[in-house]
Amino acid sequence: MPEPTKNTETTVTEQKTVQVAGGSRTEITTQTVKTGVQVKWQQDGKEVKSEKTVTQTEHTKRTLIVDNNVIQEEFSVVSGDTKVKEEKSAPPAIEEQSKPKDDVPETPKEETKPKVEQPEKAKDEDESSSVSTPPPDENARSMDRKGSVGQQEADKDSSQISTLFIEKPTSGSVNVGGDIKFIAKVEAKDLLRKPVVKWLKGKWMDLASKAGKHLQLKDTFDRINKIYTFEMQIIKAKENYAGNYRCEATYKDKFDSCSFDLEVTAAPDASHALDIRSAFKRSGEGQEDAGELDFSGLLKRREVKPEEGPEIDVWEILKSASPNEYEKIAFQYGITDLRGMLKRLKRMRREEKKSEAFSKKLDPAYQIDKGGRVKFVVELADPTVELKWYKNGQEIRPSTKYIFEHKGNQRILFINNCTLADDAAYQVCAGDEKCSTELFVREPPILVTKELENISTYCGERVELECEVSEVDANVKWFKNGVEITNEPRSRYRLKVDGKKHTLIMDEADRGDSATYSVMTTGGQSAAQLQVDLRPLKILQPLTDMTVNLGKEINLKCEISENVPGRWYRNGQLIHGNDRVQIFHKGRNHRLVIQNALVEDEGEYAFVPDLYLTNIPCNIHVIDPPRIHFDSLNYPDNTVVVVAGTKLRLEVPVTGEPAPKIIWSRGDKWITDLGGRIRAETYPDHGLLVIDSAEKDDTGTYRIMVKNEAGEAVAHIKIKVVDIPDAPQAPEVTEVGEDWCIMKWDPPAYDGGCPILGYFIERKKKQSSRWMRLNFDLCKETNFEPKKMIEGVAYEVRVFAVNSIGISKPSMPSKPFVPLAVTSAPTMLAVDNVTDTSVTMKWRPPDHIGAAGLDGYIIEYCFEAGGDEKQEKPEFTEAELEKLVEGVSKNGPQLCGALYAKTTKAEKSKIWADIQAKLNTVGGHNRSIADIKKRWNSLKKQTKDKLLQKKEDLPENSEVPTAVNELNPLEKRVEDLLRIEETEGTPLIDDDLQDDITGAGGEDKPKFTDEELNTLLDNIAKVGPQLFGALSSQASASDKDKIWAEIQKHINTVGGNNRSIQDIKREWNKLKKQTKKKLEHNKAQIMLQKEGEPTNILELTPIEKRVEVILQIKEIDSEDFHEEPEEAEEWIVANPELTDKTRFTINGLPTGSRIFVRVKSVNAAGPSEPRLHPQPILVKEVIVPPKIRLPRHLKQTYIKKVGETVNLVIPFQGKPRPKVSWKKNGSHVDKTQISIRNSECDTILFIRKAEKSHSGKYDLKVKVDTLQDKASIHIQIVDRPGPPQVVVIEEVWGENVALEWKPPVDNGNANITGYTIQKADKKTMEWFTVLEHYHRTNATISDLVLGNEYFFRVFSENMCGLSEAATRTPNSALIEKEGKAYKRPEYKDFDFTEPPVFTHPLINTVAIAGYNATLNCSVRGNPKPKITWMKNKMIIENDPRYRMFSNQSVCTLEIRKPSPYDGAIYTCRAVNELGEAEVECKLEVKVAQ
Repeated sequence: MPEPTKNTETTVTEQKTVQVAGGSRTEITTQTVKTGVQVKWQQDGKEVKSEKTVTQTEHTKRTLIVDNNVIQEEFSVVSGDTKVKEEKSAPPAIEEQSKPKDDVPETPKEETKPKVEQPEKAKDEDESSSVSTPPPDENARSMDRKGSVGQQEADKDSSQISTLFIEKPTSGSVNVGGDIKFIAKVEAKDLLRKPVVKWLKGKWMDLASKAGKHLQLKDTFDRINKIYTFEMQIIKAKENYAGNYRCEATYKDKFDSCSFDLEVTAAPDASHALDIRSAFKRSGEGQEDAGELDFSGLLKRREVKPEEGPEIDVWEILKSASPNEYEKIAFQYGITDLRGMLKRLKRMRREEKKSEAFSKKLDPAYQIDKGGRVKFVVELADPTVELKWYKNGQEIRPSTKYIFEHKGNQRILFINNCTLADDAAYQVCAGDEKCSTELFVREPPILVTKELENISTYCGERVELECEVSEVDANVKWFKNGVEITNEPRSRYRLKVDGKKHTLIMDEADRGDSATYSVMTTGGQSAAQLQVDLRPLKILQPLTDMTVNLGKEINLKCEISENVPGRWYRNGQLIHGNDRVQIFHKGRNHRLVIQNALVEDEGEYAFVPDLYLTNIPCNIHVIDPPRIHFDSLNYPDNTVVVVAGTKLRLEVPVTGEPAPKIIWSRGDKWITDLGGRIRAETYPDHGLLVIDSAEKDDTGTYRIMVKNEAGEAVAHIKIKVVDIPDAPQAPEVTEVGEDWCIMKWDPPAYDGGCPILGYFIERKKKQSSRWMRLNFDLCKETNFEPKKMIEGVAYEVRVFAVNSIGISKPSMPSKPFVPLAVTSAPTMLAVDNVTDTSVTMKWRPPDHIGAAGLDGYIIEYCFEAGGDEKQEKPEFTEAELEKLVEGVSKNGPQLCGALYAKTTKAEKSKIWADIQAKLNTVGGHNRSIADIKKRWNSLKKQTKDKLLQKKEDLPENSEVPTAVNELNPLEKRVEDLLRIEETEGTPLIDDDLQDDITGAGGEDKPKFTDEELNTLLDNIAKVGPQLFGALSSQASASDKDKIWAEIQKHINTVGGNNRSIQDIKREWNKLKKQTKKKLEHNKAQIMLQKEGEPTNILELTPIEKRVEVILQIKEIDSEDFHEEPEEAEEWIVANPELTDKTRFTINGLPTGSRIFVRVKSVNAAGPSEPRLHPQPILVKEVIVPPKIRLPRHLKQTYIKKVGETVNLVIPFQGKPRPKVSWKKNGSHVDKTQISIRNSECDTILFIRKAEKSHSGKYDLKVKVDTLQDKASIHIQIVDRPGPPQVVVIEEVWGENVALEWKPPVDNGNANITGYTIQKADKKTMEWFTVLEHYHRTNATISDLVLGNEYFFRVFSENMCGLSEAATRTPNSALIEKEGKAYKRPEYKDFDFTEPPVFTHPLINTVAIAGYNATLNCSVRGNPKPKITWMKNKMIIENDPRYRMFSNQSVCTLEIRKPSPYDGAIYTCRAVNELGEAEVECKLEVKVAQ
């Protein structure tokens, strides 16, 4: 690694003098700092350009090889602004080598360092500094500090293996006040980011925090060579900067570290000028430790001869001086750091405080030679105080090395046989006080007792340089030309130590080992010259000329007298070995083997031994017959594909020596190089065929022939002209959906000469002209499914064919089509009516119909029997078997005879359902159709086995059957059916029947395992809300199908039983039902347990417990699907034609059978998903008690005006159809005036024009057999009232008139709600309204005009309006003028106060659960009474289900969505200061059926 330099701009890093033997070849090597630097070699100021010189470049290494007999020459290398001299000279005379050496080794010449021009300022500052090797005493001084030797050894070990550093900083020295720079480099090729580099001093001092005026850290990155460079520059070095430094690099899990030393050398006369004042110069301006004394520096120089003259203690002067004189004293004695001086002085004054524990402390520092004995003495003020000694913070225990003594108040510590490990800081503690010192151990110098001797030898010989030193196992350093030699594992130098004898061994010396070798110790050094020369070279076997064919092996061999390596050259170019070219060297033999000779291998070859100027030449001649290298063009099957209309330039490489002649032809026609659309061109290394604007007819086979004097070669080339494909035919839309369709098309007739890669599809609305691309990735198939279309809008689609050439023209558009979606499933499917042979179903239309509308409904049913769970049923009885055989015999042709193939599965299902109904009527065991079929198969098999056994047991020529195998009567009937089946039946009837029993395939799948069930429950718990919970309404059917498919995948992965989605849904339903049944049973048992009765609580299995958690805690309890009925036969269509009604009756069903019913809605897009009735329906009529569903508005008085239409529809229920009768006021209704129409579910009372005579109470009675239900309806027909009877003027005074009248005779069948009074002037007789909605039968008319005469009239008013006529006063009232005296009569004030009185009471009401109910009443009172509502005498307060309000004295209580719990006695209480009043009613809440 390069040493730290003072100028970083130097490009060339090495300069040296090379000594060679006269007439031999010389290699001069130098090195640059960076790669890619331009370097020039010069001789006598001119650039070197000669046949005898060869230059080589390898990374940063530059080599000049000189082949001449020059005795001495000087070369220089120039790079940028840097110029370095290299000297080549003959070996020095023997007299110069034998000169006596001085005790101190010579300082190497300045030429051993690069001659780099330094700035003038640096020259002035560093004039006294030396770049030579420091003398031994300086080395010894630098190694005195503890651990220096161990640290150097660690540096050697760490330098051997480096994981990050490619260049490490090396130790260096600098003069006081000088600058020095340390450089470390890290290669960044394998690093993703910049590594972290730390510079440390000692073990743990991070120098990043000390960067400033005297220390600068810098890093750069070379992007070309991918190298990070990290620099640490010390500016104006000081003596205390000397020491051991460390550089650490970290990147992820990689770590690298290296150590180096810095030696700061003082100026020659610096020791004479050392005093307390110079030591106190400012060591760090502005820092905390500014002005601190460096005691270690002072102690190191104790041996320096003190300066002459009396020593002046400045501190004593400062202590005794006044603070006003500090500045003057500091200026007089050259102290510049005033602040640091004052801090130091203040600290010293504090230190003058007398110690309480110590009467005498330790000296600041001690020094002892290695192996000596040191004594530490302190004197205690109190001898009883406990004393402890510490070394570097560790307590010292008594031993043979450490000896403690007590002499009075003195405490003494002896350290025997001091070593470098004892060089440390020591501390003594007495109570809370401490006293410290530092011990410096000095190692004695090691002398060289036996000098090295000069050696001269030949290359390849073993060389040993030997010396002896004064100490055993001493630290000795070896140098070669001033460069230290390290004992690395792979080094060609071996260092051997045997006691005091040290040997440097080189096993095989070469010319590069010629140098000056020196050995250095701490007390001396020795040097010697080693000269290694070459032996004379003889050529034992020269190279011979060769002629080889192309592709053969070239084998060159020569033999020389010396075992030295060499280099092979071809035409003056160095040959490097590779897989084809192999270079062998074994002893004195050298071989060059070239496999598969090429034309380029022809030329003049030479072998040049290293270190010799001998050249062994030979010539190689390679011949090559002509060849066509068409395979190198990588055309498959020798076929060249060209696009129609483009230009083809086909270059076919050819080889041959000499260059061959090329001829092109097609068939019998030669292609010339004359101008034309198809022409040929010839070149030395290839033939060219040119086709301008290729056409389809140019497709064919072309022939190329090459010929030269060595032979000829022929090749055939196929040229294929390709084009874009033709347009496909118009696509066909085969299926449409809500927003999608399925389209198909045929491939184009012509594919353009290359395979079709795929198709692009476009669509547009029929009315639009803008096409839209549907796929950006090619469609490989000839079908496609466009999506995201608008339902009900007409579209067209078209197709583009794509091959490797391009895209075809578009196809013709398809026929217009309209995306349509099937409707959603019908809703609210329910049983409307059941008879002994029919079932009537009703439903509501689908929630979503879509643009295709609704064409109608399909109703399907299938027969089913058995409960929800499989139960063990008793064996078939004889009566049941009789019914079974009788039913099969009756329908034998359809089930097993000649009509079997013509009978549909639906007809067979009806036959088996009829047999099932009759069999269950006899046995009462509710047998399923599957059980019946299974028993029939078993009965057939039993009969067949007996017949077969009977046939086998019958002896030969015997017709008497054995009694054991005799058939019973039932089996004999089965035997007859078997004969019919054999003669008339269809093969595999039993297999079909078995499939009906077990399902398709006839295989029973194994039960779900616990692992499968746990997997099912895990998935249900995870996605249950989307399937059954609160989020199920937001998920579409396709989303739910995807979820079920994912659950199926997980279950089949675990179990491997290939479960279907329907099986999984059925198993989930089964688990739910089973768990619910147990929970309900346990709930009932717990109620019995509370009553003290014995109970039987069922324990849930772990699976059922998980189901309970899912059902209750996660609230997943709704069905997402309707389970297909088990053991179901083929679904039977009940209506061959679509029905548009939402009610349908299925006829012709066997009585007592059970059926499942489902309904599908159908539109132009097809049938929807079926809506399945969840429970099987028993085909048997059930008597339903009659129940009248009286509407709410008829539970109160029904009021209509005269002339209006009365149409009352009262629904009811009852099975069979109830009988309906009406009565009015206890008499039968007159059907001439009132129309009555009855249906199965309601009755209608109709009056076209109501009259007041129609008012009254109507009684409705609904009767089924002996059961009946009644309801009453009050009808009130109202009309306008008649006029009042008599209107009289009671009194006239002033401007007032008092009127009085009597109520009308005819109130219109409704209460009189008020009166309207009008007045008219007798002169004009124009009527004006004075009072409206007046309630009393007397009134006072005021503000009349004096002098006028008035008539008055009164209209009566009820809920229908004013009366048609009015009653007028017979006389007029004259308002006299003021001329007459008028005496106002005296009246007492009218008392309007009254206690609360209810003018309209509450009415008993019947409400329907879930529908709001209101209770109304009216009250009068003054002051306004306070209204309170009560339920069962309990005041209703702060209940959100009740709303109370009052308007115009009408009080209302609204009960929101009542339940049966809300049925009670409700009371309205009115209270004011004059009294209170109450009214109550009964509210009955009924649940809708």
